[in-house]
Amino acid sequence: MKRLLIVLLFGALALNALARSQPAVHGVVDLAHEFTFYGDGRFARQYLRDQKAVTSWGTLYKFDLSNANLLVLLGCAPQLCYCPEDIAVINRFLQEGGGVVIFGGSDHGPQNELAKTFGVEFEKGARAPLRGTTEKIEGAVGIRLKLTQPGFWTVLLTDAVKAPVAATRKIGKGQLLVLPRALAGNNPDASDPRNADWLAPLLVRVASGKRVDATKPFKGRGLTPGDYVEEHEGLKLHYSDYLKPYASSMFAIAQRCKPVIEKRMGVPLSPGMASEIGLLATGAGGFSSGRVLGLAVWWGGFPEREDSMIEFITHESVHSWVLPFAEIWNEPIATYVGNLVMMDMGFAEEANRRIQATIKRATKHDPQMKLYDMQGNSRKGAPKLEGGARAELQWGKAFWIFEQLRKEKPDFLARYFQAKRRLASKEKIKKYDANNTVAMLSVAMGRDLFPWFRELGFDVDRTKAEIHE
Repeated sequence: MKRLLIVLLFGALALNALARSQPAVHGVVDLAHEFTFYGDGRFARQYLRDQKAVTSWGTLYKFDLSNANLLVLLGCAPQLCYCPEDIAVINRFLQEGGGVVIFGGSDHGPQNELAKTFGVEFEKGARAPLRGTTEKIEGAVGIRLKLTQPGFWTVLLTDAVKAPVAATRKIGKGQLLVLPRALAGNNPDASDPRNADWLAPLLVRVASGKRVDATKPFKGRGLTPGDYVEEHEGLKLHYSDYLKPYASSMFAIAQRCKPVIEKRMGVPLSPGMASEIGLLATGAGGFSSGRVLGLAVWWGGFPEREDSMIEFITHESVHSWVLPFAEIWNEPIATYVGNLVMMDMGFAEEANRRIQATIKRATKHDPQMKLYDMQGNSRKGAPKLEGGARAELQWGKAFWIFEQLRKEKPDFLARYFQAKRRLASKEKIKKYDANNTVAMLSVAMGRDLFPWFRELGFDVDRTKAEIHE
């Protein structure tokens, strides 16, 4: 027994020594030049799983990189660039031993311009298969590297004709890694850890030129507070140096939308909800966390076009407006209110076109609107809808229902949310399901809607509702 304890003790010491010998990585993923939901934590989960990683939503050259040793540059929106201050910080980080990773493609203008400052360029023309590792390389093949001074580089991957595809070079005490964006994951649900067996240990090596102190704070910079904060009439706007040119137009349209949304919703925002807006460097995507809205500054061609931005701001605002209980048709109702606000703000023709197009897509699956509920389930034996068909049904059928109610009472939404604000609280009900939704709509419309919803394929029962008036 004594001998066994000694063996176990030495084994534990050996494992601890091995753990201490593993290079510690403190990685920073830049979101300020281009926001993606994937970049917000998903890259780190796929490739830095056993390391520390944070995100930087603010101006890159203002980020404290003193206790970081890896900087990941996934992309840069074509409307932006890496400014001289950014490039100076990246160079200084490399000189100190940090590792920098530039992902890019031939059509990624700012990424290419940044890469050129280090003697490399992304270009089309790579041919399968890729070679250079025993691991199977996944991802689209098509981008290769053009090296200005090949002697400075260590080529890691080549294509079928031995053109470089991924390469590193020493700069100061650090290392620069350049490779096509298609070789890493991209899905917002982190379901595509492409080349993780090859890329994850490579990132550790790239970061190994600089020691970090795990006992000291290592924190990211979130969307709020941003580098700049404007406040007016209870609304805060956060943005980085890069998005400063868009701040005034975003602030103005958000302020114009708010009273129009409130009129359609029939109730003011709950205290603190949607009270802060953070600008995102993207034209595709946004979110609501309740208090904070993240808004894509180039959504729908803004600032040249306003219609889609009105819909978008309304959509994200409604997610906050409906709290504390989300809707069973949470995404569709947010966009539907956005279309109504578009009408109110001078874009009636386009708003009506969008509503009717959304309804039309649902009629492919449910021509009479009597087969399916919002989850794509049928009480009448029709096959369950999945994927894109289910989404088309969810959105289109919700819009159709809203339109029927609006024909009867043009202000039905205001009536509905006024009733919801009065009758649905966490003290009064436990959940907000289809039964409570139909009960609330019945209050708003002044008549029992349960029979109608059952005709429409919803499995609802008044006796199961918690809402009563």
